[in-house]
Amino acid sequence: MKTIKETDYVNVTYDEDLKLINIVWLGNCESEEYRDTWEVILDWGRKNTAYNLFSDIQKQKIISPIDRKWFEEEIIPEGVKAGLKRAGIVFGGGIFKRYYFNNIMSKMMKSELPFKAFATRDEAIEWFKTFQ
Repeated sequence: MKTIKETDYVNVTYDEDLKLINIVWLGNCESEEYRDTWEVILDWGRKNTAYNLFSDIQKQKIISPIDRKWFEEEIIPEGVKAGLKRAGIVFGGGIFKRYYFNNIMSKMMKSELPFKAFATRDEAIEWFKTFQ
C-alpha cells in the first residue's frame, strides 16, 4: 500500500491492485484538516487511477453541517468526475454517525455512485473485489 496522507487524525493509503483509496479516520480533526484531507485525496485521485474509495469513520468525531454539506456538494461530484466508481464505508454505531451516513448516502445516490455500508473493512474489500 502506498501512503497518501498520514497524520494523528487520518491515514490515507492506496491499494494498486484494487485501485482503492483507503481512508481510516483516527479521531477528531478541525474543519481545515478535514477539508485538506479530502482535497489531498481528490488531487491524488485526479492524477492516479482510483475507482474505489473506502472510509472507516468509526473513530471519526462529529463533522459540522457546513463541512458535511461541502463534502456532499463539492467532493462527491468532483470525485465522480475524477473517475470514482464506487464507495464503501464502515461507520459504527451512534445516532450522529447514522445521520451523517444517511446524508452522504442520499447525495451519493443522486450522483449515481454505488455506495454501501459494511460491518468491517474485510467485507468492503470483498465487495470491491467483485468489480475486478
